[in-house]
Amino acid sequence: MVFAFPGTTNAANEQLSEGIAASPVIQRYRLNAGESKQDSVTIINDGETAFDFILYARPYSVKGELYDPDFQTSSPSTDVYRWIQFEKTSYRLDPHQRITVPYTINVPDSAATGGHYGVIFAETQPAKTDNSSVVRKKRVGTLVFTTVNGTIRQTGTITEMNIPFWQTEPPLATSLKINSTGNTDFVATSKMTVKDLFGNTKYSHEINYSVLPSTTRKVDLKWDGAPWFGLFQTTLDTKALDRPTSQTSYVLILPRYVPFVIVFVLIIGGGYAAYRRSKRA
Repeated sequence: MVFAFPGTTNAANEQLSEGIAASPVIQRYRLNAGESKQDSVTIINDGETAFDFILYARPYSVKGELYDPDFQTSSPSTDVYRWIQFEKTSYRLDPHQRITVPYTINVPDSAATGGHYGVIFAETQPAKTDNSSVVRKKRVGTLVFTTVNGTIRQTGTITEMNIPFWQTEPPLATSLKINSTGNTDFVATSKMTVKDLFGNTKYSHEINYSVLPSTTRKVDLKWDGAPWFGLFQTTLDTKALDRPTSQTSYVLILPRYVPFVIVFVLIIGGGYAAYRRSKRA
């Protein structure tokens, strides 16, 4: 997961393409209390202008079932950002170039067992300009998921799988919820498969995602290319903590106004038939 946060700019600056990216998406570690780990991330300039950027770490947690990211709230499970040290915190990157920036994670001896979460940000710095110009900053981040060894509990359950039968418009939508009750994250896999009434696969999509401890995550899976009308057999397959779960149901995509049109036509047709019978009588 890479986070980009563009700021504001003026019209002149918009004519210049500035792009920044970070790789990898997530760094995962399994470390002991008191251990140090050296690693690096790659920062990429995929734009047309050079820029300076700085590095810093922040806490990472989520809000709500849709996992809105929170980079401000500090807690015992988001303290890994305090353990990260950079060899340098400022760099310059030319267009279409990339640079590998090293860092070290120093896990304290007192670190609690379980998951600790943070993010490493790279943020562009505005070029020197006069006060009449509006400048912008962009930042991207690499998540840092660190599990401190000890008594590790990876536990959770699928609390909901939802395949609504009548859906009034595309996309064909399904959802599920997974609750984590352990002390570290785990990765789950979900797949949605859509078939027509003849058994032909019309759509299939699989995603992998992390579930953080003491959270419930809602995952939406959608077929954006679904037609405006049709009856489809839809299956949700999910595997979490080596336990597979599956649910299959039919989905009818039918615009809301169609039943009213059908009822209206039936009423008109019935009235006309009754009128014809009364005329013959």
